[in-house]
Amino acid sequence: MEAAGVLGKKKYLLFALLFMGWIIDSLGLFGMNIVIIPISKELHLDESQTGMILSSFFLSSALMTLVAGWVSDRFGSRKIVIASIFIFSLFSLFTGMIWSFASLILARLLVGLADGCLPTASAVAITEIFPKQERARAKAFLLSAQMIGATLASIIAAAIAVYMGWRGIFYITGGVGIVVALLLGIYYRPPSNSASANEQQAGKKLALGSLFSNRLLWTLVIIYFGASLVNWGSSSWIPSYLEKVRHLDLMSLGTLSMIPNTCGLLASLFTGWMLDKKWSGREKQVIIGGAILAGICLYLMFNAPSIMTMVTYQALFSIGIMSAIMAILTLPLKVVAPDIVGSFMGILYFLGAIAGTLAPTIMGFLITMFGGSYAAAFWFLIAMLILPIVGAITLKTTDKSQTVAQ
Repeated sequence: MEAAGVLGKKKYLLFALLFMGWIIDSLGLFGMNIVIIPISKELHLDESQTGMILSSFFLSSALMTLVAGWVSDRFGSRKIVIASIFIFSLFSLFTGMIWSFASLILARLLVGLADGCLPTASAVAITEIFPKQERARAKAFLLSAQMIGATLASIIAAAIAVYMGWRGIFYITGGVGIVVALLLGIYYRPPSNSASANEQQAGKKLALGSLFSNRLLWTLVIIYFGASLVNWGSSSWIPSYLEKVRHLDLMSLGTLSMIPNTCGLLASLFTGWMLDKKWSGREKQVIIGGAILAGICLYLMFNAPSIMTMVTYQALFSIGIMSAIMAILTLPLKVVAPDIVGSFMGILYFLGAIAGTLAPTIMGFLITMFGGSYAAAFWFLIAMLILPIVGAITLKTTDKSQTVAQ
């Protein structure tokens, strides 16, 4: 019997707790993109050093992602999710205590180690809690927590930095995150194995070693790597671009950033819903269309004549890139056997985190090399969208009733 049949309405409680964990994780992650501005001024960092700080989080996150997928497949999601949120929150508190460039790098590395476990463990959790026909919507709503966190972080981090100092955002998110981890420890108890008999049998047909020769996996890796370069590169550097080039103060920056983040959130929810209802099997078209829209809007953004025009293009960019990412991340939940979905997603998220490591550093280097101009950095992002477009053109998916293991 599927999880829905076993859990009934309890699945919504389990999902709500998981959702809370993602919110607090995202507040700390995206809040950094705002408060890096006052941090850079206080520590006298140049753009290359700023890029290294933003990238360090993704480097350690990538190292943990593969391990988390393997462990989650074997021991279930509960322990990994709880440990991830607790340790992430603990080291967020430490981030508020940093005193130098080196200590900040160390803090972000430690936070990334904890964060790297959450996405893959959550993918396993969705297969434990929801039947196959509901997983795209569940994944969409879970990713919406990240977008909600990004939206809230824009204004919350800016307000805290202005009125309390930038360290306050890490003390607050760290403290609240520890409380959330304790609540998860008490109430979050998904079934350890909720896959149907057919899905379990399918999973046994594919040895883990064979996963690395799977065509779908490596096609999605290329697509997701390119999309992640663009997503994390833009989210890391656009706040600094708005402050340095467009001359916005922190509060204005935070307020305006809510607009594209909200559009990305709505696009994620809508795309996830439609991929379950009417667009199942059309993931290729969603990825290509979203990537093309994102590329056009990136070009228009850095050539926009006014702030509001740029924010409009940024909102359309968010719709395009988040729709593409949603199609990429929900596809494995439908066609990969539950026994190996954690490992499959672990590999996918690993390369996405590597992209998150590379993009901010490369963009920081380009900005420094071109004397503070952001044009080359934007062109780098536009060029990287070739990867998801070309990859999606070659994408071949199995029928939604089948799994990779079959």
